[in-house]
Amino acid sequence: MSSRGSQPPATWSGKKRVLTLALSVGLLGSLGIPAAATSFAESAGTKAAVQAAEQATTLPSGRTTYRTITDYNDEMLALSKRYPDLVKHVTLPHRTRQGREVYGIEVTRHVNTADGKPVLFMMGVHHGNEWPSGEHTMEFAYDLIKNDGKDPEITRLLDQARVIFVPVVNVDGFTINRRTSCGVSPTCASNAGVDINRNYPFGWGSNAGSNATNRGPGPGSEPEIQNIMDLTSSNQVTVLITNHTSGHTVLRPPLEKRAGDAPDEAVYAALTDAMAAKNGYTGMKSGFDYETTGETPDWSYYATRGLGFTFEIMKTQSTNNTYPEVIEDYLGTGRYAGKSNREAFMVALKYAADPAGHSVITGKAPKGAVLTITKDFNLWTAPIVQTGGVLDPPKAVPTHLESTLVAPTNGKFAWHVNPSVRPAPAYTENGVVATGPGKFLKESWTLTCARPSGEVLETVHVTVDRGEQVDVRLQECKTRFNGNGPKN
Repeated sequence: MSSRGSQPPATWSGKKRVLTLALSVGLLGSLGIPAAATSFAESAGTKAAVQAAEQATTLPSGRTTYRTITDYNDEMLALSKRYPDLVKHVTLPHRTRQGREVYGIEVTRHVNTADGKPVLFMMGVHHGNEWPSGEHTMEFAYDLIKNDGKDPEITRLLDQARVIFVPVVNVDGFTINRRTSCGVSPTCASNAGVDINRNYPFGWGSNAGSNATNRGPGPGSEPEIQNIMDLTSSNQVTVLITNHTSGHTVLRPPLEKRAGDAPDEAVYAALTDAMAAKNGYTGMKSGFDYETTGETPDWSYYATRGLGFTFEIMKTQSTNNTYPEVIEDYLGTGRYAGKSNREAFMVALKYAADPAGHSVITGKAPKGAVLTITKDFNLWTAPIVQTGGVLDPPKAVPTHLESTLVAPTNGKFAWHVNPSVRPAPAYTENGVVATGPGKFLKESWTLTCARPSGEVLETVHVTVDRGEQVDVRLQECKTRFNGNGPKN
């Protein structure tokens, strides 16, 4: 977003404070956090909900069979109409190759307000034949919606965080029950399909776990993943979960061993272990399961520094007569007694909401002023493997992040954002250069304060790291806004 204000941008060096993050008592030592911190510990409400879930035999929706795409679409629309202050229906910007719309929902208190809450983003069915991945995504949405106002913890979390659900990312593939999308073929020919979970641009082209056809014709070329990238880039997604099947693993970067550990490996490992403790899955670095590139969590982490995970749910890959396993794995009953994927999702939501796990920008702006934060930088593909093993040089992938908040009636805002300090990527213009824990690029958010008409009145640069809170003083914006416009 370009500034149309007449004043030069300022560099903000406002007062910061460090927030305390408490994941769970078992993880505190690995993160160097005092055991007295309890903001992430189980509440009495959570324990009661766990017990209720263990005793239950039906999913939150009451579903007993797999959904069709019509079921998903109808249910999401119906939920938004029934709970208009809690559920917002979303049409994603890009149609599939066969022209189908892709839908999702957002769930939070006062859902239609641009309020600066942190976001948990959950999705399913990148691979069209992995039906349980969409079911668990949809059931967690029902769980939150139906328990709002009943479960104290869920009620609190929906006050503090926003949750975005896209249960079926690959609508074309799901409709014809195959792994890949329709690719560029209007007839959806099998030899033109793209594995869209190899098409994300970061590290694309190495052909680890794919080939030149399956990875797609270019980095980020497919509309289905453009939808996910757009949603992630325009929201402050502090935790992302992409559900897949199968294998009972929770996977985190790196996707290729040669890329080295993520700069946030300690925090990543701790949250992985916390979720795996609830669902009984094996938590691990993705590349040590099998190596790939071009997947969702790798791109989302290095673009935003929000923590991205792949959940490989259930132990059975087939979708034939497996719905009882969908129920048991979600609730923690039957063969999965005591280990609930629902509770792992709750851990993710609690972390997403905890301000100590991301960053916070506070301040005061004129009532109704539009605040926008942006970042622009290049990510890179891998050196691109072509036919015959020929290597083309890496391609730059211009990356733009932009989120908006509207100043409330009293002007005071607390904007929950991902850190401006970005993880140093292993995929670079010079090839793959492993960086490892603690390696970051000290970048800033560009924050603008504007009239609703779009006229930018002030621009500042805000540098903020994980667990930090920065207070900004938008005095110029307040002076100009009130001097020629609505009075505060």
